[in-house]
Amino acid sequence: MEEVVLVGFDGSETSGRALDWALSEARSRGWSVRLVTVISSAGVDDPQVDHQYLASARRGGEGVLQTALDRAGALGLRAEGHVVSGDPSEVLVDETASAGLAVVGKRGRGGFAGRLLGSVSSGLAAHGECPTVVVPERWTPGTTAAEVSDDAAAALPGGPVPWLVPSPQGGTDQGLHPPDPCEKFSYAGQVVVGVDAAGSSNPALWAAAEIAGRHAIPLRMLSARAPFYRDSLWLDNVAGAQRFREEVTAELDAALGEVRGRFPELDASWNFYLDKPALVLIHATRTAELMVLGTRGHGGFPGLLLGSVSQAVLHHGVCPMMVVPKGVEV
Repeated sequence: MEEVVLVGFDGSETSGRALDWALSEARSRGWSVRLVTVISSAGVDDPQVDHQYLASARRGGEGVLQTALDRAGALGLRAEGHVVSGDPSEVLVDETASAGLAVVGKRGRGGFAGRLLGSVSSGLAAHGECPTVVVPERWTPGTTAAEVSDDAAAALPGGPVPWLVPSPQGGTDQGLHPPDPCEKFSYAGQVVVGVDAAGSSNPALWAAAEIAGRHAIPLRMLSARAPFYRDSLWLDNVAGAQRFREEVTAELDAALGEVRGRFPELDASWNFYLDKPALVLIHATRTAELMVLGTRGHGGFPGLLLGSVSQAVLHHGVCPMMVVPKGVEV
């Protein structure tokens, strides 16, 4: 892995927001920036016409890149720019083999109005070899909350409330029910990571802890299971509910203990929800600084590179979202 932040840039407003996020993160890491603009063939049978079209597109791409390079240079960052001919998704996926982080806008030029997640951002998140950050259209630098307008997030007007929160250190070994079931939970100014049974073996957890620690902001581990999940079928039974509570607490406390051991100065904690995982995480993006996701969760189907929960959050989330592929060392 090279210490390079890869940015897919096409001059659109959305890619400009992605560039803002990428430049800020590159400064934080002390990494260089690689800007890539992809141009495509005209798709005509006449070679001369196609050649002229590509030459014109290349000149336009170089102009677009220069603007971005000037912005990077003004911040004192080392930056390089490349105009590449080909399929945007394929080109950027190939580029991730020599990058430490990739950043793209949620939808670039040519996106279909009804398509919430563009083909480039979805392809990069699913197939990239390094962590990918997808920056939504309405995100602006310095904000910790975003306006929500899509149906999935709007369906949660009050927001889900955790079923369990960790007990204070030195207290009971069981998670506690929040004292106020109507309390609204905000994740403003925090890095949020979705965790499941994979626990500390999921590289997304460590990527989230690293970035939270480097930015000196809290880390919140969110876990959720739908009320009809197989392990929670007996929640109406006192003994079954108690056993479930103990198992959930043990899993999350174990992962939390490892995080605190590796990042002792980090403010880290967890919340557990009895609700649909995708809806919990989508709602958390309303206030989170950054949402971090794995490529495939517990119970995912083999061959499905981006799990259903991560796909849903990427489609409907409204804060910057990082997807961390399996096998990435953090």
